[in-house]
Amino acid sequence: MTMADDTDQLTDRLARLAGTLDADDRPALSEMLKAARAYLAPHVNGYELADALLEDIVLSVALDLWQAKDARNGIVRLTTDGVEPYRISTDPLRTAWPKLRAAGIPAGMGVS
Repeated sequence: MTMADDTDQLTDRLARLAGTLDADDRPALSEMLKAARAYLAPHVNGYELADALLEDIVLSVALDLWQAKDARNGIVRLTTDGVEPYRISTDPLRTAWPKLRAAGIPAGMGVS
């Protein structure tokens, strides 16, 4: 399997998680995956991490980035019984920290 095939498969998985089958969203989804990898790189470089774990963490971060695009000023409006505000975290790695720690990488602990 080539790197392009791997990226396409991860983009497919991200599209399913994001709930979009629109082919026009694929370039933006691929960009979210690139951004997620870039955010994670300084925290995972030098550590051994199973491919399945890294993919899971990349997908989590990319999905948060995708969902944040609709959150003006960090707030998403949900319409169930009306309009309800929901705050989105400004930390792009919010979902990554506990997963990285569970994988044995001491990250996101507020220590610089």
